[in-house]
Amino acid sequence: MNLIQIHTRKHCRPAFSLVEMSVVIAILLTLATAGAQLLGNTEIQKRKAGTELLISLIEQARNTATTSRRHVILAIAEPGDIPNTDERCCLGIFKFDSWPNPFDGKISKAVQKGRWRALESGLAISGGNYDGLDNPLDAPEITIDYGSESKPRSAQVHAIAFNPHGGIIHPASANSIVMRIAAGSYRNGKAIPRHNGKNGTVAEQKIKIGRVNARPYRIEE
Repeated sequence: MNLIQIHTRKHCRPAFSLVEMSVVIAILLTLATAGAQLLGNTEIQKRKAGTELLISLIEQARNTATTSRRHVILAIAEPGDIPNTDERCCLGIFKFDSWPNPFDGKISKAVQKGRWRALESGLAISGGNYDGLDNPLDAPEITIDYGSESKPRSAQVHAIAFNPHGGIIHPASANSIVMRIAAGSYRNGKAIPRHNGKNGTVAEQKIKIGRVNARPYRIEE
């Protein structure tokens, strides 16, 4: 036996045994399962936080209308609707004096209350009615002109409009309203909810808003 053979034998390592490979596979499956559960819990927490933000802003818009005795809009801005935004949905509250009659799709001289509030990335507010309830995302967008004379601004958004008594006047209908918030993303400025599993279900939270008193509450299924 020469030195090359001795050196080769000394550094040879046996292949993994079947038991060792089974242990490695079991560990990888455990880590994958834990990762999936963690991701699912994160999505649930995100959706919960987004739902609470949306309900809070609906109530704030209604209260602003009743206390100021003015018309108020809760604007839903999808990516691209307002400048200097990323791929997240933004929500804003605007006050204005009166609702145009007839309505031509435009609100002038609106005053923004506070700032735009963005949903967390990975969340989307989507269209689609539910159980006969209207969805403001299905209605045509409206234009809101706001800002100062020296710095005018404009946004083309979906919206819920409240009258000075706290009732909903837009979108115009006799039905209550539904808002749908789900895990998802935006493509070309439009919501793409994420479908889960083979049955293609969407994990989402629905919020019903009464038309007369505009009280929001979660729809439990």
